[in-house]
Amino acid sequence: MSAPPQPMALPFSWADQERHLVGHLSALIRLDTSNPPGREIAVARYVSRELSRSGIAHSVLESEPGRANLVARLPGSGREPPLMPLGHADVVGARPEAWSRPPFSGEVAEGRVWGRGALDMKGQIAASLLIVQLLAGHRIPLRRDVPLVVTADEEAGSRLGAYWLWENHRRLVEAEFAFNEGGGQRFVTPGGPVYTVQVAEKGSARMRVTARGPGGHASVPRSEASVFTLAEALLRLRAYAPGTVVHPTARRMLRTLADLHPGAATEAIERLLEADWARANSLPIDPVLRDFVVAGLHNTAVPTMLSAGQRQNVVPVEASAVLDGRLLPGELPDRWAQEVQRAVGDQVEVSLLHGRVSHRVHDEPEILRVLGATVAAHEPGARVLPYINPAATDARAFPDTKVIGFFPSASGADIMRLIHAPDEHTRISDLMFGGQCLLDAVLRLST
Repeated sequence: MSAPPQPMALPFSWADQERHLVGHLSALIRLDTSNPPGREIAVARYVSRELSRSGIAHSVLESEPGRANLVARLPGSGREPPLMPLGHADVVGARPEAWSRPPFSGEVAEGRVWGRGALDMKGQIAASLLIVQLLAGHRIPLRRDVPLVVTADEEAGSRLGAYWLWENHRRLVEAEFAFNEGGGQRFVTPGGPVYTVQVAEKGSARMRVTARGPGGHASVPRSEASVFTLAEALLRLRAYAPGTVVHPTARRMLRTLADLHPGAATEAIERLLEADWARANSLPIDPVLRDFVVAGLHNTAVPTMLSAGQRQNVVPVEASAVLDGRLLPGELPDRWAQEVQRAVGDQVEVSLLHGRVSHRVHDEPEILRVLGATVAAHEPGARVLPYINPAATDARAFPDTKVIGFFPSASGADIMRLIHAPDEHTRISDLMFGGQCLLDAVLRLST
């Protein structure tokens, strides 16, 4: 097994880049790109101005008015296929009254940068922008092109962003690798620190569960009313233990964890490897890490929207719930909908609204060795943990690219709970650590 490539010596000090990186992120947060409506054109224009200052060729591409994507290209020798830093410019909305600081202030205080998008994912965009500026400014020779891609619409399905780029401007976004969101959470284990690397993500199966029953005046109770029938079905879903799929990536993740956890935890993990999946929820490891592990072992279905009735004094004839289903790579949406139907019983009807199969897994030993060497260079003894992201990212739109979730955060996984939450912020030390690791990985793979 060959040793991972070593990064070249930097012709600049990364520590001197803090004000530039913080400045980029603060400026990006101040641009309200809540989706809907998006207005990602504001971010595209900011990044465009910065790239123009560095003499980097780029294009701003609008899928609809104001829904802008940006593609820049730092040319290399072409000896190897491109490596693409990837990020989405849109963010989820924010209710200012729930925040202690204005959500689009980009305020820098207490060693942090505050605001919506600081973690998801304008911090990584800021770092990627600075990296291509540094590579261009210092004329660092590259054996790959490095296209920087900033997309619209990720938070609402990527239709106006990553999918649109792939369908309409594929030549600009073709790459062997892409570094994206979805990885880099740090966990402390008995065997040392570990950083997650997203090597795959789940597919989806959105379903509707519908119950029907007699209607009538609400003054006359009916035990067979549609709302009661729906509630009983959802309670059966809550109690249901879906069959676990022994996915190779989950097996690799569990074996890495077994190496890091001596004693009782190792024994528990070994039982999981022997398909004793019923014990997964009591695995004696960090509880947040356990959530990552369990989510990667089976398909899921979670109620997210309820609908019943139009008047408070009328028993509704129909009641329904939308289920957000997430599927392991290779799992079929219609098969999962059939399994959910069996779980909730025949008093309700489960219909598949839409689904998406995820086939792509990128946990090749070579890329994991490179990323493992990268994190170990910045935190001695650290390792990487490949995992299947239970959520979805722009990776879904690039079928021919090895999209890797990698932007390490030195603070630990707890800060990730602020994603989509009030008072979202990132520590400046985390921003610098993630940027330095990302630059290191780009250099290892491209110089």
